[in-house]
Amino acid sequence: MATIRVFADLESMAEEIAFSWCDQIRQAEKTDDLFSVVLSGGATASLVYRNLANLNSLESVYWERVHIFWADERCVSPEHEESNYLNIQRTFLSDIQIPEENIHRVRGEKEPSGESLRYEKEIINHLALRKDERKLFDWVLLGVGSDGHTASLFPGQESLLDTQRLCAVVEHPVTGQKRITLTPCALKRSGRVTYHVIGSDKAAVVSDLVSENSENQRFPTGYIEGEWFLDTAAASKINSSRH
Repeated sequence: MATIRVFADLESMAEEIAFSWCDQIRQAEKTDDLFSVVLSGGATASLVYRNLANLNSLESVYWERVHIFWADERCVSPEHEESNYLNIQRTFLSDIQIPEENIHRVRGEKEPSGESLRYEKEIINHLALRKDERKLFDWVLLGVGSDGHTASLFPGQESLLDTQRLCAVVEHPVTGQKRITLTPCALKRSGRVTYHVIGSDKAAVVSDLVSENSENQRFPTGYIEGEWFLDTAAASKINSSRH
């Protein structure tokens, strides 16, 4: 059964994410290990990260121990308005004191197939620096689209669900835009996966995804088990017995 937490507003959700972030970093410090987190793009993520960056609780974070990866990236330059890197740089990275070498961005401006392989190698090389090599990442923060996609894993791309590759090149099913995404194989090798979702436009798909009776594996999100952080609007169609 999925763990569901419903928050009154975005600010309280961001506060909980910040608290969890700090707590997990402290745990990593106790074992003298790194803390590796995967961030995603999208409108919800932007709002979460903007609120996160403004919280005083992150001021005590030892950022030298933190490494940031991307769940997916559009095949555009880092200065492009659609770049997930630029989005997170503006809303979060510019407000924290993290070493440049700890920021592991997908180079969307490069040839997609080659960059997908390079990013996979970068993840594997990072794994060698970790004391706990059972997991690629400590925490994956993901959004969910109204169509049930997460990262750049869209419905109808079933071939990616069972691949053993860590990264893949995909095309947006509507626009045809090329993207590089982490695969379920990579995302599931995390100590923790959290879906953060806000808004009534996501309520129907969230209800499907957390329902035990749902055929939720028709959605890519259904293949990647995680906890759910929802605002009241996104949780509005979940059966009350699940709260």
